[in-house]
Amino acid sequence: MTDRVTLALDAMGGDHAPHETVRGAVEYARDGGRKVILVGDPAAIERALGELRFEPRDIEVQPASQVIESGEKIGKIRTKRDSSLHVACRLVRDGRAAALVSAGHTGAFMAIGRVILGLIKGVDRPALPAPFPHRGKGYSILIDAGANLDCRPEHFRQFAVMGFHYSRRVFGVENPRVALLGIGVEDSKRNAVQREVASILSETRVNFIGNVEGNDLFADRADVVLCDGFVGNVSLKVAEGLAETFIEELRGEIVKGPLRRLGALPLRPVFRVLRNKLDYREYGGVPLLGLREVAVVAHGRSHSRAIRNALRVAEKAAASQMTDKIARDITMLHETEERLAAASGKGG
Repeated sequence: MTDRVTLALDAMGGDHAPHETVRGAVEYARDGGRKVILVGDPAAIERALGELRFEPRDIEVQPASQVIESGEKIGKIRTKRDSSLHVACRLVRDGRAAALVSAGHTGAFMAIGRVILGLIKGVDRPALPAPFPHRGKGYSILIDAGANLDCRPEHFRQFAVMGFHYSRRVFGVENPRVALLGIGVEDSKRNAVQREVASILSETRVNFIGNVEGNDLFADRADVVLCDGFVGNVSLKVAEGLAETFIEELRGEIVKGPLRRLGALPLRPVFRVLRNKLDYREYGGVPLLGLREVAVVAHGRSHSRAIRNALRVAEKAAASQMTDKIARDITMLHETEERLAAASGKGG
């Protein structure tokens, strides 16, 4: 890698691209003096840049003649080899960028990332983590949040290793607590798949603590919570919807009368802190865990602040060599599985 602080951004991905994606990249580069390669339609990118102040050395434009639209089928996506997402992935593969960010088509991101960047040896499927804010400080990382609907025991075990390192390298948790999401904390409440997962995780270096329930996601009971993508995505969307509803209802009640508005003035700093904790824009995006390189998925509705923070996540994950550490521990996980399988065979 020639330049570990250079990041690639799919400038055409997302509901508000390229104006907001470009603005987010410029804000990120201006804050830390980092370099961002904007990938996409040069004319559209230049128009967006024309409204902004930036150092030319911090921004590079990489042409891409095609755009992957929201909802496009995978078959059509594969034919768009000069899409902004394809080109951004190749920049990382070829060492011109340390990581990439896109707010575009998540399914396309996963499919293209698997082909161009490749999977870590021993990982069967990439997974999406989702941060849930604790009461107080910190986050629980729910994994998988929608990439994999049907999961086998080995997938959950891989999620545990990947989530463990994501929590450590990006959120700074020294020894993350890993748990299974279930319908009760008792071991008897696990299904057959979860029982098999637990038996292996208890033998690994992962700090496995057992089961947690859905309400524990916000309660600082675990740092990494394992589930399949169906349960994870439903949980994430319910939490996002509840947070948005709460904020809008609170705002609506406050403006109903002058006395309420006056009474709310001293609480504005409190409301601001609460809003920021519940706002996806504050953490920006999440790495698609399991790929050989750092690839961060940002929310499709991302405005500039979310893009800026997603680039920060990408920088931190790349600088901490997160993917290398995941690869090492995935190898150790498979060695543990083989040892236990051999011991079980001898016992029979």
